Amino acid sequence: MNLKKHNHMMLLLTCFVLIASTWPMTHATAQTDQAVVATDEINVRTGPGLSYGIAAVVKRGESYPILSEQGEWVQIGLSNRQKGWVVSWLITKSSDTQKPAKPKTQGQSAQGSSTITSTASDLRIRTGPGTSYQVIGTFPQGASAKKMETSGAWTKISYKQVEGWVHSEYVSGGQKAGRSSSSESSRSKHTGTVGVSNLNVRKSAAPNAPVVASLVRNTKITILREQNGWYEINSRGVKGWVASYYIVTSQGSSSVHEKSPSSSTSHQKAYIVYDGTNIRKSASTSAAIAETATKGAAYQIVRTQGDWYEVTLPNGGTGYVASWVVQTKKNSIEAPRPQQDSSSGTGSLEGKTFVLDPGHGGRDSGTIGADGAFEKNITIKTANLLAGKLRASGANVYLTRSDDTFISLQSRVATSHYRNADAFISIHYDSFMDPSVRGSTAYYYQASKDQSLATNVHTEVAKRSQIPDKGVKFGDYFVLRENKRPSLLYELGYLSNPQEEAIIYSASYQERVTEGMTEGLKQYFR
Repeated sequence: MNLKKHNHMMLLLTCFVLIASTWPMTHATAQTDQAVVATDEINVRTGPGLSYGIAAVVKRGESYPILSEQGEWVQIGLSNRQKGWVVSWLITKSSDTQKPAKPKTQGQSAQGSSTITSTASDLRIRTGPGTSYQVIGTFPQGASAKKMETSGAWTKISYKQVEGWVHSEYVSGGQKAGRSSSSESSRSKHTGTVGVSNLNVRKSAAPNAPVVASLVRNTKITILREQNGWYEINSRGVKGWVASYYIVTSQGSSSVHEKSPSSSTSHQKAYIVYDGTNIRKSASTSAAIAETATKGAAYQIVRTQGDWYEVTLPNGGTGYVASWVVQTKKNSIEAPRPQQDSSSGTGSLEGKTFVLDPGHGGRDSGTIGADGAFEKNITIKTANLLAGKLRASGANVYLTRSDDTFISLQSRVATSHYRNADAFISIHYDSFMDPSVRGSTAYYYQASKDQSLATNVHTEVAKRSQIPDKGVKFGDYFVLRENKRPSLLYELGYLSNPQEEAIIYSASYQERVTEGMTEGLKQYFR
């Protein structure tokens, strides 16, 4: 009797152990959600933020287990038993794709909603009509979704059981028969030419959109419309989108952003505020340079065209100068005042050697802006603009990269040493999880070697900049730490702040900060 009871108890215990041993595995499997990469590639970072190093790169369609979540960041497990963090809006969760579709209500059917298509790569879907709302998914380029309603510049869509808002400028279609969209009806065709040696024409208005063609310098184009810093163009049957700052608009033609020319302002003069100011052949920062002006020179204003003055040149012709780099009686209070020369004067840049380092490039996009722009594209724009000003001042200038190419940190520092740079300037734009954070910051590593350079340059930039000043700080960055030449790393604003991103991309800001950096270098070499 006791033996039977014992055997019976052992049998029950064995069954319990078997059940208990299998339960955790089943439970873990059921609860483990997968992160599926929803864009071409994502940088996996060592921590939940864009300031952390890159641990790996994952590709579209790959799936990884989700370990934890923190704000807009998701921690995933990699195949080599490592962990890393990715931004949540660039992935989809496997549990989301397995949710059953919501039944359509009669009210929805009665509305007869139309279909729209994404024209941008991985357009963000948000919980509300604005960039301050949370990102809940992405709307891939070429994908179609049901249009539900509109609110201002935003459209509510239903895409793969996700209902949310996207910016209307990045979608097409959805218009009722017999009516054209507001953007179509407001198109104003004008012409221009390619201002760089080789310009990519892309399928949509996005820096990572597929390239459909390439145009060489001085190719004539017809501009059909503008969308967030991009031109839709047609050139001998080639149609697509190009970045607007690479296009030289035809003199006298009205661009999408230009205001109607005002009446003659021949009684006014434009007084140059900075040495090396470019007088251009048309009203664009990418236009050819007619001549270079010195500080204090005066030019007769013929008329106003948008944010530019058409002025009379000494040879009898005319040119264009940006209103934000000159003073007139009208704007002398608003414009930055030229500094009075001190007894020792400012230093000359004649014969000085500078190495400019546009941050990121190639597979390293850097910070992704609030509207999806890549840091790598704006850093090279800033570097090229600064290079032009420094060369106009007689300096020798070298760039660590001149196109969208990945350059290692070691190579960037090696360029500084090889060129025996008098100053090395690394140009970046910042990002933070809190989109309200703003401001520019100059970083140095070694006080005796770098701090004076950072302080002089930042002081002059801060005088001209429209964004908050976060000061000069110590920064343990490779390009500073390993650099034997005087070095500065400049974070020129936060792309993660929607308002600041718009300022950063403006021609006014780009001109102001590069003028400030040029003047700051003159102060440094005083």
